[in-house]
Amino acid sequence: MATARTPRHGQTARPKKAALDAHSRKLLSRFLADWVKPRWRELLVALALTAALAAATGAYPMVIKFSFDNLLAGDVSWLPWVLAAIIFITLARSTFLYLQTVATQRIVLRLMADMQSVTFRHLINADYARLTRDTPGRLMSKLTNDVQFIQQASLASMNSIMRDTLSIVALVGSMFYLDWLISLVVLGVYPFAAVPIASIARRVRHNSTRTQAELGGMTSLLVEKLGATRLIKTYRLEDYAASRVNRSFEEVFRLRLKGVAVKARLEALLEALGGAAVAGVIWVAYWRISSGASTVGDFMGLTAALLMAAQPLKAVGGLMARLQEGLAAVESIYEILDEKPKNKDLPGAKPLHITEGAVSFDHVSFHYGDESIPAIIDFNLEAKGGQTVALVGRSGAGKSTIVNLVPRLFDVTGGSIRIDGQDIREVTLASLRSSIALVSQDVTLFDDTIRANIALGRLGASDEEIVAAAKAAAAHEFILSQPQGYETLIGDRGVRLSGGQRQRLALAAAILKDAPLLLLDEATSALDTQSERLVQQALADFTRGRTSIVIAHRLSTVQNADLICVMDGGTIVESGSHSELIARGGAYARLVRAQLLSDSDADSPPPGLPLN
Repeated sequence: MATARTPRHGQTARPKKAALDAHSRKLLSRFLADWVKPRWRELLVALALTAALAAATGAYPMVIKFSFDNLLAGDVSWLPWVLAAIIFITLARSTFLYLQTVATQRIVLRLMADMQSVTFRHLINADYARLTRDTPGRLMSKLTNDVQFIQQASLASMNSIMRDTLSIVALVGSMFYLDWLISLVVLGVYPFAAVPIASIARRVRHNSTRTQAELGGMTSLLVEKLGATRLIKTYRLEDYAASRVNRSFEEVFRLRLKGVAVKARLEALLEALGGAAVAGVIWVAYWRISSGASTVGDFMGLTAALLMAAQPLKAVGGLMARLQEGLAAVESIYEILDEKPKNKDLPGAKPLHITEGAVSFDHVSFHYGDESIPAIIDFNLEAKGGQTVALVGRSGAGKSTIVNLVPRLFDVTGGSIRIDGQDIREVTLASLRSSIALVSQDVTLFDDTIRANIALGRLGASDEEIVAAAKAAAAHEFILSQPQGYETLIGDRGVRLSGGQRQRLALAAAILKDAPLLLLDEATSALDTQSERLVQQALADFTRGRTSIVIAHRLSTVQNADLICVMDGGTIVESGSHSELIARGGAYARLVRAQLLSDSDADSPPPGLPLN
């Protein structure tokens, strides 16, 4: 690391190091190899345009020297040529400046788009556990705010390294041609800025890292609060939400202002050095002109070159600060790209071959990173092919965890899960998840049409298949009542639909997938009584011949299951059919008596009803 990190938002403090130390140089080299080197052809074009721009820039002082020497000598015959040369150089410089700006911007913008695409694909292919470790807002900040820092640093670097550096070289060449001694005086001033520039750059890197972390927190807060507007409005929490977000806004403001102040010191330093350089030019030029070693034209040309070089010199001097900002963001992106999925195909993994669809849990155990807090303990279950197995129990019993283990959203930490005798860790993830359809109470829909959301079950499905799936999920009628039918846009997370309508669309997608294994996690929880009857019939038809693992609290769903398993503390404490368990008078019967299993309206379940 190049600087210390303030321990903010779960980050650990790290020691401060010098600017562009070994780690920073390695990080920069990796970035150049991964993202810049593949664009070498485009860079050569940009470099050629930059060289032409620098040549036109370097010609200015020569024309000014020529014009003043001739004007002071009283020779005005060259005036038309001088004016024509100035116009030609100006036109050439403006043309090359336009082409060079477009070329460099295209390279940087393409690089950023590719970086966002690769990072998002890596994220979406990461383990489910990794995706749940950070909030969506923080991940979104990395793909937007951090990439913006990289974009700014990349553009500044390309302009400073190519355009500004070549312009300075051309102008310095003109200065040495005009008067080498004065040029040495000017160049002798700027090396004194090296040490303070490095010190300021370190502060910029440190502040930039903190700013990026705070931006992630701010984005996360915005996503959280804007997604909870129903609760905020109902409980009159507008002032509370605004104050929480405002604190983050103020912290980002403070850090950004600090960054501006740090970089302003650098600009002030370079401005002061520029003034010293101009003073040195005037002093030496007066002596050189009075001794006859130089001319007024040389002095005017040198002054023009120095003034034209002032802005490129400032840009090159401030490059280290920009570079440090970009490196802090690059490091953040590589933290994502360097993470390797743990849930992946083992060497020699084979496609899952479904025969009966039997699912067995053999002494399964699982914990979320802390062995002392197990979520599943010695879980044993045999679901025969085509059976419907219902998992019931109080909240926190581990029901949803079991469902998450089947498609390997998490991997078991002990025991094994087998499908038709095949350990799910020894088959390919693609074939495993292609064989499973999941419908949860937390319905996920995209801001797209109804048709597109149902088609997520099987991309490329025909219109007839989509409509058939909607009918099977008792969704066809309400879809036709929408303004544009199947082409109706449903908004972010399906906000324009009711809870029951969203759930039926999710069921339609699962039906369209036509997978042999079905996982239902409170799949009918948002349905009213009438809709539930329709969906229950659809599910009865759909689950026929499929192995289904169902989490439910409604007796209408549970009592028709082939096997009911009561879970408590991460394990099965009782199992059997509905009639057997009622007759036994054990844990299941107590859940029914306590109305933790009932047929009450799903939109307003009895108090204490567990939903997980």
